[in-house]
Amino acid sequence: MKIDPKIFKAYDVRGIYPGEINTETAYAIGRAFGMFVVKDLKASLPCKVAVGLDMRGSSPFLAQELIRGITDEQVDVVDIGRVPTPAFYYAVAFKDLAAGVMVTASHNPKEYNGFKFCGPKAAPIGENTGLPKIAAYAANDFVKSKLGARGKTSTLENMTAEYVNQDLSYLNFGKIKKLKIAADPANAMGSLYLDELFKHIACDAIRVNWELNGNMPVHEANPLKVETLQQLQEVVRNGNADFGIATDGDGDRLAFLDERGDIIPPSVVTGLVAQALLRKYPGSKVGYDLRSSRVVKEMIESAGGVAIETRVGHAFIKSQMKQEDIIFAGELSSHYYFRENYYYEAPVFVAAQLLLLRSEADKPFSDIWRSHLKYSHSGEINFEVEDKKSALERLEKKYADGRIGKLDGLKVDYEDWWFNVRPSNTEPLLRLNLEARDEAAMKQKVEEVSAVIKG
Repeated sequence: MKIDPKIFKAYDVRGIYPGEINTETAYAIGRAFGMFVVKDLKASLPCKVAVGLDMRGSSPFLAQELIRGITDEQVDVVDIGRVPTPAFYYAVAFKDLAAGVMVTASHNPKEYNGFKFCGPKAAPIGENTGLPKIAAYAANDFVKSKLGARGKTSTLENMTAEYVNQDLSYLNFGKIKKLKIAADPANAMGSLYLDELFKHIACDAIRVNWELNGNMPVHEANPLKVETLQQLQEVVRNGNADFGIATDGDGDRLAFLDERGDIIPPSVVTGLVAQALLRKYPGSKVGYDLRSSRVVKEMIESAGGVAIETRVGHAFIKSQMKQEDIIFAGELSSHYYFRENYYYEAPVFVAAQLLLLRSEADKPFSDIWRSHLKYSHSGEINFEVEDKKSALERLEKKYADGRIGKLDGLKVDYEDWWFNVRPSNTEPLLRLNLEARDEAAMKQKVEEVSAVIKG
């Protein structure tokens, strides 16, 4: 069969089911991944890889054919069932498996599905670490290929519970005071680890959109979209909750609300967790993606840490964390990464750490985080641009008097404002993030930079 190359993204495989991704695609990708594990990861047979899946209606069908494809390459499969992605990473890393595939389309709408890949110790597999090889192998005509002995399939249960225990082992969660917590996983995978978290801490939990439902009937499982948080904001305010938590489709991202129902910016979350960790690991390096507010760097350095700017994207961040021994990193997209977990996402650890900070301070969370709201950030603004290179050249020429950085796209820093413009990996888009001292200056600069982008 012919596989649409567009489903291979920068960090994973994703497309609409059953048009772009279907059971035939899953089988071919299973065969391809089995080949990749043996040929490129150099895993000696017999070896085992994990397969997990999310709550989407198509996921069991795709997982079944994915497993058939992997085992047809004589690679054994450990079926871990329905799990949030961090629990999938936990299984690969802490059970010493050779690699893993998670069947999920993350925060995408219900009609999508896809695959996330990782190697030993949950090391990400993306465009720079093997995904093109998997795509090339998947282009083979496996239907006519000769099969040898097949791999075996076994099961592994309770990975979500074990993952939560692992995340909580890094802090004294017994000191978390009884709080009223409203949580909305949008009928997606985050409900599984939130249930486990609530078993370990003293809390009065208000569960919203809790049952797993691949149709996500109430709203998208994407906490980056402010409109998906409106229901939770009302629940927090009307229920007098102390705290709100929302998760995305596969549970590797989460957003937080204070007792007013206001969204706590991911940059401030990164800074707060960093400051707590720096008390335990003084002088450590902490990462933040280059779109983040300047307040992150200030919070890290004020706590005696070393602030390290990173590219955008989990594969790049995890690799940089490992290379530079970065203990913790946060991303504007609400991904949070922890060194002790082999650099993969640690949402339960971050949630528990914030609850612990709230308990220690013994005051409303709005009083804890609002003092760090020093700048006005635009959020990410997308521009449809056919000639992205020319637009970036115009920007560099126009703002040549600023401090130029090219870690990821173009970043220009001035004393009282900055902006970053990054090209999309898959679409004719440029993505602008800009921050200034106040809202008026931010809006004026967004208008100015936007005009240059549009030419």
